[in-house]
Amino acid sequence: METEFKIKFDGEQHQIDANLLINNLIHTSTIIQELNRNLDSGKKIDVKIKALEKGSFLIHIDLIESTLLHLKNLLTRENIETGGIIIASFVSLIELKKHLKGSPAKSKKADGNKVRIENQNGETLIIENFVQNIYENNTIIRDAISQSFETLENDNSITGYEITDKNEKPFIRVNRDEFESLSLKSEEILDGEKVIKTAATLNILRISFDQKLKSDFYMRGVKISAKVEDPDFQNRIDKGESFSKGDILEVELEIKQKFEPSVDTYINKSYKINKIINHISRAEQSKLNI
Repeated sequence: METEFKIKFDGEQHQIDANLLINNLIHTSTIIQELNRNLDSGKKIDVKIKALEKGSFLIHIDLIESTLLHLKNLLTRENIETGGIIIASFVSLIELKKHLKGSPAKSKKADGNKVRIENQNGETLIIENFVQNIYENNTIIRDAISQSFETLENDNSITGYEITDKNEKPFIRVNRDEFESLSLKSEEILDGEKVIKTAATLNILRISFDQKLKSDFYMRGVKISAKVEDPDFQNRIDKGESFSKGDILEVELEIKQKFEPSVDTYINKSYKINKIINHISRAEQSKLNI
């Protein structure tokens, strides 16, 4: 039971996109704080990043309890157990999302403090009830996981993601071909039409402030048009937030697809932005050399 863990980004280049690194750490911090809140530990947990080693994509993270007067490591059994539970739950949440592959569970069976979850492929995963309840009921955590892997999916230089202990013993590994399913929030088929809710990173081409009109974006190099139906969007504009060409939006994107028999696949028909999670202005986008 430790209060430390590491995140490893696999890749062959000697630099990493600053927005990818910062956004991933922001989402990681969000998940940790929400887990701490759900644990009702009564503690304030600070996520501290230890110095990066040159030439490394290993991010060393320590969970530290803060007091009103100062910050310190509390090496008590209680604090170590809290930190350990948070880290273990973080890993289990990713394991569960990886297991479900964007689809609802086929079946769930309680077994004491654990639950056996069967996915649509008939594969089973046994996790703590606590983790399952958080996954089902905490949209903040689900969104943070989805956005984190959407960011990784958008950067072709990242070939894998790994969480390890402080000695770099792996807890979980996610390969690049799994990033896309981990960014999915939900997927359902209704009357031959597939509706996908997914995390997406969009570059603004042209933004419309009229919710009845569509805006234009680039998503993974492809131009799309979508209505922004986030109810908080107009409030952000009224408060003076500026949205410009070239800005990045991290969003929950709803994609409607229709099955095309001639090519035996689903074709994208329309897009809708349900929620803007994060807005990164063009001026903030840069590269971070390691």
